Parts: sequence; C-alpha cells; structure tokens
Amino acid sequence: MPPVKWLMHWHPSPGATLNSQILAEACGCAESLGGSKDGRWKTSIFFYRAMTRDGAGGPAVQQHPDLPRELLGVALHERPGLYFSIVRAQRLVLQADAAFPQVMEKLQSYRIRVALNFEGFQYQLGDFCLRIGKCVPNNSEALRGIMMEVSFHFLLLNSLVLM
Repeated sequence: MPPVKWLMHWHPSPGATLNSQILAEACGCAESLGGSKDGRWKTSIFFYRAMTRDGAGGPAVQQHPDLPRELLGVALHERPGLYFSIVRAQRLVLQADAAFPQVMEKLQSYRIRVALNFEGFQYQLGDFCLRIGKCVPNNSEALRGIMMEVSFHFLLLNSLVLM
C-alpha cells in the first residue's frame, strides 16, 4: 500500500525574512517530538518552456496547438533511475529514464526556465516520515523556501495484515 503524503504550503508573516534559522528550528522541533534522523533526501524540479524556433532572420515559427507550452520535470532521490514529466494543463504524468533531460536538451524544443533543488533531512516519527528541507535555485545557495512533507507509511497496518 503506498504511503499517504501531505505537502504543506506555508508563507511567512508579511515582512518576515526567510532564513536558515527557521529551517534549523523546524528540524529541532522534529527531534524534540521524538523523531529520529533517518538520512538526507534531495528532489529537483525543472520548469520547461517551449522554444519558438525562428528561421534565418524570419519570423518566429508558431508552436503546434496540441503541444504543451510548459512542462514540469521532477527528479526524485528515492527513484534515481527515473525522471517524471508533468503536463499540468492535461494532467498527464510521463515516467521516463533518468536520461530524459539530456534528450530534451538535444531536441531543443523546450528549455529550462527555472530549476529548483529541494534538500534536507528525513525523520521517522512512528508510522510517519517527515521530510524537512530547503528550496534553493540551481547553482545557488540563496534560500527561496522551506519544504515540509509528512507521509504515513501504514507500518502498523502492514504488520497486522501479516499476522
């Protein structure tokens, strides 16, 4: 049975500055609740935009209307051999080989508009897994956000079924 996940979207109070102190406090709270540090994790997200090709000095070529203008690419730490592309407008998810971004780069039909890395620590709290991490732009250490993910893994239910 797959875990149930909840991704929390939090905004700081108006005028508050987001810094690594808040991240350290969140990790401290997880440990004070009895959470045991269970390792590190990393996820990368890429926002792709369709490239418009222009001829030699001519006008830009229009994109076919059936092709999506934007794609979302996700590389998950727990699935190292896979890459996921999401077409948000049609609510489609494509699961591909980890080499998919290199194929996209060679085709030159989409370019990366924004790349974000999420990384941090994972904590075990009973049947719950808590991931707390920072969001930073690719090739930068500037903190853009803090992510917290809670998932329930049904460990107790799985052990009862096996009895």
